[in-house]
Amino acid sequence: MLLKDQNNNNSSTSSYPSTSKGRRSYRSTQLESRFSLLHPGVLMAFFVSAIVLTLLSYHPLILGLSFVLAAMSVAHYIGLKVLARIMAWLVPMAAIVVLFNVIFNRRGATELLTIEPTIFGQQQHYTFTFESLLFGLSIALMFGAIILWFRLYQEYMTSDRFLFLFAPFVPTIALSISMVQRWIPLTKYRWQQIRDAQKALIGGKSNERSSERSSERSSKGSNKKASKKATTYRSLTRSMSALMSWSMEDAIQAADSMQARGYSNARRTSFRSYRFTACDTASLIFITTTTLFAAVSIFLSTRELAFFPIIRGIEDVSFFVLAAMAAVLLFPLALSALFSGREQLKCMMHTSAQKT
Repeated sequence: MLLKDQNNNNSSTSSYPSTSKGRRSYRSTQLESRFSLLHPGVLMAFFVSAIVLTLLSYHPLILGLSFVLAAMSVAHYIGLKVLARIMAWLVPMAAIVVLFNVIFNRRGATELLTIEPTIFGQQQHYTFTFESLLFGLSIALMFGAIILWFRLYQEYMTSDRFLFLFAPFVPTIALSISMVQRWIPLTKYRWQQIRDAQKALIGGKSNERSSERSSERSSKGSNKKASKKATTYRSLTRSMSALMSWSMEDAIQAADSMQARGYSNARRTSFRSYRFTACDTASLIFITTTTLFAAVSIFLSTRELAFFPIIRGIEDVSFFVLAAMAAVLLFPLALSALFSGREQLKCMMHTSAQKT
C-alpha cells in the first residue's frame, strides 16, 4: 500500500502543472521551449529587431511578410486557439482601418468608385481611389503585425527577465514598467474573480431577475428597462469599488514589503540567474547581422516609395530584400526546426545503436 502511494506521488509530481486560464499550457519538452531558454538579452534583441523592421516601411509586401511570420510564430509557440482569439477582433479592426482610410482619404489618381449623393439639397462628389485602399491595407498590416509580435513578446519577456536586463541600470524605471505590464492582466483576472464571486453570492442571473421583480413590485408604475439598467449599474459599481479597494491594498502591501526588504539601498539581485551560453552568442550575432543587412536593404529599396498621387517605387523591392527580412523574422521557427532535427537525429542514432 505504501509502495502504491509512493508511485502515485511520483507520477503526480512528474507531471507539469498547467498555467492559469487564458494562458498556454506548459510545454514539457525542451524542443518546444527552446526559444524560451535563450538569454533575455537575445530575446529582447529579436523582438526589437522584428518591431523596428516592421515599422521601417509602408511597403505592403514587407508588412504582409511580417504579419504572416508573426502569425506563424504565435500559432507555433502559443497555440492556434490564442491566434484565433486574436484574429477574431484583429481582422474586424483592420477592416475598419481600411474602410475609414478609403472613405476619408480621397487622394489618388486611380478611381475605383464614384458616387454623387444629394445631401441637404446639394449634390456631393465622393471618389474612392485604389491608392487610398492600398495605403489603408498597409496600415492595417502594420498594425496587425505589431500586435502579434507584442503578443509573442508578452509570452516570453516576463517581468523577471525584463528586470534582469534593465534593473541594474535603471531600477526605478524598470520596476515601474514591470509593474504596469503585470498590472493589466492581474486587474483583468481580479475583475473576473469579483464578478464570479458576486454571481455566486447572489445566485447568478436568476437572483438578479428576482431582485428586479421585487423592485418592480415595490415601485409601482416604474419602467422595466430602467429597473434593469439600475440593477446592472449597482452591480458594476460594487464590482468596481471592490476592484479599486483590492488594487490599492495590494499596492500598499507591495510598497511596505519593498521598504522592509531594503529596496534601492543596494544593487538589486535577481532570483534567477541567466547564463550567456554559446548558443546565445551565435543567436545574437545572427540577429544583429541579419537585422542590419535587412534594415539597410529596406531603406535603400523603399526610399522612393509613395502612394499619392500615384503609386511609385513599389516594384523596387526585390526578392533579396524580402529574403533578408525573412531571415530575421524566421528566427524563432528556424530555431525550433533546427533543434527538432537535432533531437530526431539523436533519437535515430540511439535507436540504431540499441539494435546493433
